[in-house]
Order: sequence, then structure tokens, then C-alpha cells
Amino acid sequence: GKWWTRSPSRHSDLEQALRTLAPMLLLGVVVALLHSRLNYSLGLPGHHGLELFTALMFTRLVTGRGWAAVTVATGVVAGDLMFAADFMHNLRHVPLYFLAGAIVDMAWLWLGRRCRLIVVAACVGAVAHMSKPLFMSAVSLATGAAFGFERHGPWFPLITHAAFGAIGAICGTILARAWLQKREASA
Repeated sequence: GKWWTRSPSRHSDLEQALRTLAPMLLLGVVVALLHSRLNYSLGLPGHHGLELFTALMFTRLVTGRGWAAVTVATGVVAGDLMFAADFMHNLRHVPLYFLAGAIVDMAWLWLGRRCRLIVVAACVGAVAHMSKPLFMSAVSLATGAAFGFERHGPWFPLITHAAFGAIGAICGTILARAWLQKREASA
């Protein structure tokens, strides 16, 4: 009776959640793989924001799931720690990935579909990626620890992180728009 009808629907809800979460987590792992294996060191702080924010914005704009960017960030963290050449170095980036994902998700909650506008997406990506050097600078001030990006001075890392975050977010937004148009055309 009642128990039998409830169990399959809960099971299908779980299957649906896994079908939605698995690709987001996998995308995060792919971003981490690109980060660890592609050595396109430009000598500029924040250059990996290109692939990170492409994935974060694409996922946030394409899915209807709350906390989609944090889910991708979870995949990035898992992949980053799996592929780490220097585990302790990569471990310090864990809160920064979650912070970036949370900022993207909160911007979506606050701004909604306006995040699909290129200018808005660029601003979201810039602010979210700038959170990394701002957070690390605060840690540096509080603890006296030195970080590599500080050799460029206080402003250059902020500018480069903002630029790479904005460009990545623009790329993710353009990909999401194309994906959504194709999905609507085939429906």
C-alpha cells in the first residue's frame, strides 16, 4: 500500500539527484585535471581562473540546481587533491574554491537570470576570483605567512584575478547560452 508507492519515488528522486550531481562533480574533476596537467604558466597570478570560471558559470547558468557552482567546486577540490604533486600546497586552495563557487551561486540567487548577461557574468566572475587574493592577503596580514602572488605587489594580483575570472565567466556564459538555445530548439 502506502509504503510501496513511496519507496520507488524516493528511489527515483535519488537517481535523479545523482544523475544531476555526477556530471557537475565530474566537470570539477576535469577542471582540476586541466589545472594540474596543463602547464600553461603565464607568469600571471590567477590564470587558472579561465577554466575554473568557465565551468562555474556554465554549470550555474545551465542547471536549475541550487548550489551548482559549489558542487562543481567540490569536484575541483576532489580532483585537485587527487592529482596533487604537492598535497599541502593544494590543500590550502580548498576554501578558496568553495568561496568562489559560493559567490557565483549567491550571485545567481541574488541576480537570477540577469547573470546570463555578459556584463553581469563578467562582474560576478571578477568579484568571485578576486576573493582569492583578498582572502589570502587577509590570512597573510593575520598570520604573517607569505604567499607567492605577493611578490607582484598588492594591486597586480587583484587586477589579474579579476581579469581571468571575468574572461572565464564570459566564456562560461557564452557556452551556456549556446547550450540553452540548442536545448530549446530541440524541445
